[in-house]
Amino acid sequence: MGRSRRILIAVSSIVVVVVALIVTARLVGAAPPVTDTYFLMDTVLTVKTSGGDAGAINSRLHELAQEVESLTSYYQEDSDTMRVNNGAGSGPVQVSADYAALLRTVLDVSQLSSGKVDIAISPVSSLWGFTTKQFRVPSADEIQLALSYSQHTQVRLSGQAVSLQDRRARIDLSGIAKGYSLDVMQKYLRTVSPQPRQVIVDFGGNLLLYSAGRKTDWKVGIRDPRGSGIIGYVRSGDAFVATSGDYERYFEQGGKRYCHIIDPATGFPSTANRSVTVITQTGDLAGSVGDALGKAFFCSTADEQQSLFDLVDDRVLGIVVIAADGTERTLGPISLTRTAGT
Repeated sequence: MGRSRRILIAVSSIVVVVVALIVTARLVGAAPPVTDTYFLMDTVLTVKTSGGDAGAINSRLHELAQEVESLTSYYQEDSDTMRVNNGAGSGPVQVSADYAALLRTVLDVSQLSSGKVDIAISPVSSLWGFTTKQFRVPSADEIQLALSYSQHTQVRLSGQAVSLQDRRARIDLSGIAKGYSLDVMQKYLRTVSPQPRQVIVDFGGNLLLYSAGRKTDWKVGIRDPRGSGIIGYVRSGDAFVATSGDYERYFEQGGKRYCHIIDPATGFPSTANRSVTVITQTGDLAGSVGDALGKAFFCSTADEQQSLFDLVDDRVLGIVVIAADGTERTLGPISLTRTAGT
C-alpha cells in the first residue's frame, strides 16, 4: 500500500446530535433525567430517561440491546447470523422468528431500492479491510469475483429457514442491528407502567426519540460531515433517526477517502454523498427500515433518491442529504434550519 494514511474515526463521535427541549424536568418536584452510557456492538449506547423508574428503564434498554447483539452478531458463534454463514452452501438453517422477520424486512428494502442496500455485501467489504481493520484497496479482479456471490439474491428465506446458495456467501446485519435494537426498545417502552415522560436513546448515532406522543418539537441536529458541531437542525415528533455517513469509518490512500459503506453495484465505497439522515415514524420495525434506507439513499444519486423516496414516503417523515459536493437538500415535509455561523 505504500505510505498510505489510515484513519478510523472513534466510534464515540456522534453522527446526529439531539437538541432536546426537555422542559418537564423543570417542573416542581420533577426528578432530573437519568443518563447511562454503555459500550456494545463496537459503539456507544447512551440512554437518557425522564420520569417513571428511569434507572430500571435504562438498564432494561441496555439488556435488550445486548439480546439483539447476541441474535445478529457477525462474530458471536451462537448468533443466528453466524449459524447462517457457517451453513452457507449446505442447505437451510433454522433461525428465530424475530430474526426471520428482521431478515425479511431488510430483504424487502433491498428489493425496493434495486439492491442499493445489501446485507450480503460482507465478502466485498472484507476485501477492503473493514471487517478486519487491515485496510487496503483491492484489485478490480478481486472485487468482481467477490461481487458474483455477494448479492442479496444469494439469500433464500422460507418461514424461519434461511440458506445461502454459495458456500462463500456471507450476510452481515451489523449495519441494521442498531436500528433494530431501537425497534425492540420502543416496543418495550410502550408496555412500561408508569410511562416515562421522555426517553432519548443514542446508539452510535442512531436515535430513538420517545415521549408516548406527548412531545412534537424534538430538534434533531445534523452533524457537519467535514467539521465539528452541527450544520443545522430539523424538527420532529417522536421518531427514529438513522444517519449513514462517510466520516466515521474510513481510511485514506493516495489522498482519496474510502468509507465503509460499499456500493453493491460497484463493489467500491460509495462517493455519491457525505451523509444521509433518515427520520422515520415510530412503528413496528420502522427503526430497521430507516437504518436500511440510510445505506440505500447514501449509495444513490439525487434522481435515484427522489425515485426511492416516492416509494417509501408513507414510512419516512423526512430525509436530509449532504451530497459529495457539500450541498444540502431535504426530502419530505421537513426543513433544515441553519445554525448561526453556518
